[in-house]
Amino acid sequence: MIAALRRTALLALTLLAAGCANFSALSPGDSALTVEARVGPPGTVWTNADGSEVWEYPMGPSGVQTFMIDIGPDRAVRAVRQVLKEEYFSKVVAGMSRDDVRRLLGRPKEVWYFPARDEEVWVWRYFEITYRFFNVLFDRTGGTVRTTLRLDEVFLPGGGRGRR
Repeated sequence: MIAALRRTALLALTLLAAGCANFSALSPGDSALTVEARVGPPGTVWTNADGSEVWEYPMGPSGVQTFMIDIGPDRAVRAVRQVLKEEYFSKVVAGMSRDDVRRLLGRPKEVWYFPARDEEVWVWRYFEITYRFFNVLFDRTGGTVRTTLRLDEVFLPGGGRGRR
């Protein structure tokens, strides 16, 4: 049992490192063409008023990383950021719009609706010592953030998963 857990953990770390390898090879000054050649087309492209863009790369439905690549008007990389971490979560505040949150953190893993509270919850899974969930609770009618919530992922007896 312990050997199987070790193998699973080692495989997960290997896959995580492999998933990061292409992004870590990108540097400011690289061309947009180089980015696409190394990591493929972005999931979403956000265009800014100055002609710059932010390319979003969510790492799968169960992934724990989302990369944002800032591309300048000259089509060169300005920055490569992994945004599923506390530095970015702490920027989500009450009153922000859905669009602002989406541009900051990328596509959520899940979206839930709670009719009794007229509340929409966006969920991102991330890794910070353990696997965790970052939730943004929106007033559905107003479309603005009410609050945020962080939960630990727990593994239940029998192999199930839950949130605590």
